[in-house]
Amino acid sequence: MNITYRFFHANSDVVYPIKREREGIPTVYTQAENLGGSFKRILRGLPAHNVANFSPSIVKHNGKTYIAWRSQPEPFGFRHDMKYFYLNNQPTDIYIGELADDHTIVGTKKLRSKKHRLSYEDPRLFVGPDDNLYVQFVASTYASRYDNRPDKLFNTPKVIVCLVNDSFEAVHAAIPPIGKNLVKGEAEKNWCFFSHKGQLNCLYATRPLTIERENDPTITVDTAALDKVTHGSPTFNSLPPINLGYGHLIFYHWKHMAQEASGKTFLLYHLGAYIVDRDFTKILYIDKNPLFTGSLNDHLIVWTDYAGNPVSDQPAVMLPFGAYIENTELVMSLGINDAFMGIFRCPMQNILGRMEKPDQDFSSRSIVDHTNSEESSSKA
Repeated sequence: MNITYRFFHANSDVVYPIKREREGIPTVYTQAENLGGSFKRILRGLPAHNVANFSPSIVKHNGKTYIAWRSQPEPFGFRHDMKYFYLNNQPTDIYIGELADDHTIVGTKKLRSKKHRLSYEDPRLFVGPDDNLYVQFVASTYASRYDNRPDKLFNTPKVIVCLVNDSFEAVHAAIPPIGKNLVKGEAEKNWCFFSHKGQLNCLYATRPLTIERENDPTITVDTAALDKVTHGSPTFNSLPPINLGYGHLIFYHWKHMAQEASGKTFLLYHLGAYIVDRDFTKILYIDKNPLFTGSLNDHLIVWTDYAGNPVSDQPAVMLPFGAYIENTELVMSLGINDAFMGIFRCPMQNILGRMEKPDQDFSSRSIVDHTNSEESSSKA
């Protein structure tokens, strides 16, 4: 396949398409600075010859930061009917390693080393109630020669959960019987497992917020307020809730078709946030504006046909699949445009300072002072 637009990876000979300057939404670097934080791209410790590394998830466990991400070994090809597939049937894999303070990934290896036919995508790391490290990810025959076989369970995306052992290997794989995860022809993704009160829970849906629990009945939370932020666009859970003491900080993303000045349409993602109470019964506060928005000014991958003619851009994506609070900072992993990834750091007060009560007028900005709130974290 010829790629006519290209640039070279800073630390390998991997060929990427070039960044194309456009007007419009600022880059992730600028958006991070506007929030009073910073974004650092991860460049060291990645697989040497893969064309894209994205959809990262980070977690703190036993004093170390672990990271898992999706890595694409080769470009897509396009058939005569414009359906894309992997040229040599090498589907995307998930890699894992330890993230050092300088954003170098140490001990990088494939999560599942055996050859497989499935595409592994969208990992989310979490610590179980047993204090072991786990990973959930999506598996399907997406973009492989084995697709379009409705008799196969993985013809549509399914969620798999594995224990991560001390050798960074995924073992004891399980397909949780949640939702339609065991139903052929039905897709499941964007779950977020987390531990709460000594049991395993799962953010399953966003509208309403649906939490499946290991030993107790399902919880639902009215999240109609999200519609005023997303204007009714489809919403998805992004990462496990972050315990604030007085409540839980929840990040979610949504997407819709957008249009450039030229008239060309593209898929645009946004990242939002809200806080529910400690017992998951109601929304306490909500950010009534996107925290981040995908940008075509960030690096894009331009796929071409066999003649080298551009036929597709990656969407303008901003996906966080992991975060934690370190001292007074939010630390979040971000995947950008299905092309690269990095770490966003920002003072927590800047994130919480954007929150408003959900019943306040969306046209006004009446900021909530969480430090003096009667529901402050000192009451945890």
